[in-house]
Amino acid sequence: MLPEGLAWVGAGLAIGLAALGTGIGIGLLAGRAVEGVARQPEAAGQIQRVMILGIAFIEALCLYALLIAIMLVGKGKAAEHGAAGAGAGAAAAETSGH
Repeated sequence: MLPEGLAWVGAGLAIGLAALGTGIGIGLLAGRAVEGVARQPEAAGQIQRVMILGIAFIEALCLYALLIAIMLVGKGKAAEHGAAGAGAGAAAAETSGH
């Protein structure tokens, strides 16, 4: 498999697994927060603040994966253009006789 193909596969895996993990993490966090509020309604404000802080940290991990995926896609595109440019230059050199 070509390096640019591996970059695209890596980008897809990075964002796919991060989105899956983020969804599971936020689901568990929200479920536990609802349980906490149901057991202790007077602590709802504090539980909500901690839940929102936790969600922010979980989402940050997914954003890091998105940035990595974007960088991998950029590397894949650069490799595609580099290979196409090198191939075109070699073909032009052969036809010109140099």
